[in-house]
Amino acid sequence: MEKFLARRLYGRDEGVKGGSRPAIIIATAGIAVGLAVMIITMAVTRGFKGQIRDKVMGFSQHITVTNYHTGLGTIEDPVTCTATTMQTLLSQSTIEHVQPYVSKPCIIRTDEAFHGFMLKGVNNLYDRTFLNEYMVKGGFPEPQDSLGNNWIILSETIAGMLGLDVGSRADVYFMQDQVRIRRLTVTGIYESGFVEYDRLMGITDMHLLQRMNDWESYEYSGLEIGLTDVSKVDEGYGQVRDVINELEETTGDSFLVQTLYDSHAGLFAWLDVLDLNVWIILTLMLGIAGFTMISGLLIIIFERTATIGTLKSMGASNRTVRAIFMRLASYIIIKGMVIGNVVALAICLTQQWLHIIPLDPVNYYLDSVPMQVGLGWLIILNVVMFLLSMLMMLIPCAVISRIVPSKSIRFE
Repeated sequence: MEKFLARRLYGRDEGVKGGSRPAIIIATAGIAVGLAVMIITMAVTRGFKGQIRDKVMGFSQHITVTNYHTGLGTIEDPVTCTATTMQTLLSQSTIEHVQPYVSKPCIIRTDEAFHGFMLKGVNNLYDRTFLNEYMVKGGFPEPQDSLGNNWIILSETIAGMLGLDVGSRADVYFMQDQVRIRRLTVTGIYESGFVEYDRLMGITDMHLLQRMNDWESYEYSGLEIGLTDVSKVDEGYGQVRDVINELEETTGDSFLVQTLYDSHAGLFAWLDVLDLNVWIILTLMLGIAGFTMISGLLIIIFERTATIGTLKSMGASNRTVRAIFMRLASYIIIKGMVIGNVVALAICLTQQWLHIIPLDPVNYYLDSVPMQVGLGWLIILNVVMFLLSMLMMLIPCAVISRIVPSKSIRFE
């Protein structure tokens, strides 16, 4: 009986127009809009955090190890890391990849302009996946190329300022006791959209910079360590710290171990603020959806006062009548949620594939609004939305117990 009457009130049976259609439409729209905004908000926030974290990891991995004195900005001292230390790091359960690097400030000059930036030297252990994904032209030189160590990869930002292209040659100046110059050939141009890095970083061969510093082959500016899972950063930090402590006892040096959250604290603090904004938006949207549902159901209850009185006079309990209207509310909520999911997913997938909504990478580190839809959180959001909405429906349904059959029927 409850299901039959709820369907009649909702107006789903053939030939039944249904009462209070505007109230039902408004309540359905409130649920749909509220859920759609929630899904889009979650997708954008997760997209922002995911893409920015991936770009930071692409440039520096999860954990970095540098000489403590270099970190303080004094004379650059190397990290001494032999093959034995490298193998010890790789044997840790959370560590997947270790890549050494040598960084050196320099000035690149052409006939048109010059630009100061940091040149990062890498070897065959360097994970090229990230840069290859954002490579606009060219790429890393092949082993059979005759360039030797005299190659460089620049960002499209730097290359554009200097009028350089793949195959161009430019003089690079290194400021040491005396100025040293190397003429390097551009083999690749990348553009990550992460302006902070694109303006300040180029890639070259590690051995070139090691020779500039008069370092041995096992001396580096630092180590970049990739983990099996970003969620294991704290555990990975502990394992790296244990290995580095042994290295400090052996070499007598002090080394600085930082996670990507430590070295980019300001950036991730900004992302954490987004989480607060998400909770505020979710709360507001849930409140709006709940308000429209409560208002709509109250309108329906008041319009059906005589029907409620008749049901009670025929022996229906308050609990039975409340169940009828709760079932009616569930129909409205489910329909609104279906519409909200369809609209939100259509917007998210369209933006994800076509990048319709742009962003200024100078301010946001990305060139378009990112969307990241996950099945897990999408299901949780829908379940929580439905349960909380149904709980809020207990408020208008409480009015039913106050309706007296004799008065409501007489009123009709």
